[in-house]
Amino acid sequence: GKTDVERICKKVFEDLANKDTGLLDVKSLHVATLMVYNSINKQLVGPHKDPPCLKIVAKKMEEYKQGVSFTEFQELILKWVEKDLRLVLANKAAVAVLGAPLLAVTAKNAGRQVPRIGDAVEKVPTPLIAAVFSIGLMLLQDVRLGRQRE
Repeated sequence: GKTDVERICKKVFEDLANKDTGLLDVKSLHVATLMVYNSINKQLVGPHKDPPCLKIVAKKMEEYKQGVSFTEFQELILKWVEKDLRLVLANKAAVAVLGAPLLAVTAKNAGRQVPRIGDAVEKVPTPLIAAVFSIGLMLLQDVRLGRQRE
C-alpha cells in the first residue's frame, strides 16, 4: 500500500536526485514518475497501473522552478496513485472476505473428524473461524508480496 509507494519513491528519488542540491531536476520528473510506476506494477498484485500522461507531468513540471524536493515528489506520486491504492486494498479485502467462509466451513468439518478435538471444534462458532481466516488471508497476502520484493 502506501508504505510500499513511499519506499519506492525514496529509492527512485535517491537514484535520480542531484547529489549537491538534494533536489530532483524538473526535467527528470517524468522519468522518475515512470520508474515509480514501473516498480509499483512489478510489486503490487492486481491490474497494471498506468502512469499519468506526459501532459499532466509537463503541467506539474511548470510549477517547479528550481527542482522538486523529496517531500514534494512523494506527495505528488501519492496523489497520482491514490485511486490505484484503494483498488489494491479493495481487491485484498474481497479475496479475504470471499475466501474466508469456505475455508472456515472446510476447517470446521476437518476438525470434527479429528479425535479428541472434535467436540471443541463443535463449540467454536463458524463466524468466528471465518473472521480469523479473513484476517489471516489479509496478512498472508502481505507476506507473499513482501517475499516478492526481496
